Order: sequence, then structure tokens, then C-alpha cells
Amino acid sequence: MRAVGIDLAGLETNETGFCVLDFEGDKDKIAVKRVLTDREILNEVEEENEKEKIDIIAIDAPFDWPEQGYFRSSDLLLKNRGFAPLSPVFPGMKPLTRRGKMLSVILKKRGFSVIEVSSKVSEKIFGLDKKKAVNKDEYDALVCALTGKSYLKEKYEDLDGIIIPK
Repeated sequence: MRAVGIDLAGLETNETGFCVLDFEGDKDKIAVKRVLTDREILNEVEEENEKEKIDIIAIDAPFDWPEQGYFRSSDLLLKNRGFAPLSPVFPGMKPLTRRGKMLSVILKKRGFSVIEVSSKVSEKIFGLDKKKAVNKDEYDALVCALTGKSYLKEKYEDLDGIIIPK
């Protein structure tokens, strides 16, 4: 099976982490890189899918806006569990939310299964330590891909649109 993890940057001038995780049984094959533009992300997805079908794309970015106020119901569910999600409407988060929404729509229209994840939440649930990471963006993309793997193995929870591992 194949999961792609994307640690999306809010702006195309900042690096986005991109991870391809191939797994069968107990063996995982991991490839990570950094990309910048939406076109690069979409091209990487298409190229990887041509090599071997992608089963899930897990993106660390909000896919939508709150209906009212600062937080979506999914964000409030995370807060109730002791996590500290950032509001999609905070000034620094608005570009990320716009980009996450746009990319998720494009990828879904192209026939891909796409889920919203939070690498920070997944990292805590998995018990991982970012301090040992060589590159933060690639590390977070790997955590996204591992969350996608949990999703495919049906070891996840859906918090009203945000997927977290069990």
C-alpha cells in the first residue's frame, strides 16, 4: 500500500515536506523531499501515482473555515483532548487554510483519497520526537504519511474531519 504525507507550507515560497511511504507487512520504504509550489506538489503526486497507485494522501493543513467563530468543530474536539490547534482564521493560518482547501479539492477531483491530519497531534499519539529530525518539513511529512498508513489500516479516529491515529 502507498501513503503520501504532505506538510503543507502556507506560502509557495516556503518549503513543503513531501513523503512517500510504501508499506507491506512490517517493511516500510520511505522517500522524503521538499517542494515549493502547488504545481510541484501536484506533479509529484501524479508522478508517484504513475509509479504505483497512491492509496491515501494525508495533508497537514486545514481544509475549510469555521462556520462561525474561530474554531471548527474538529478543532474543538482536538482542544477537548488537550491539544492546541491553531484557528484557521488566525492571520498566519489563513494562507495555509486557503492552500489546503484548494489542493484538497483539486486532488479529490483528480480521483485521489485525501484526508486532513495534524502532524503535531499524530506525533504525540505516536510518541515520536521531532528533536532528532534532520529536517522539520520532511519529518512532519513522514508523520502525515504514517497517519495515512494508520487510516488505511483502520487504526484511526475521525474527529469531524481531522484524522488522528489510534
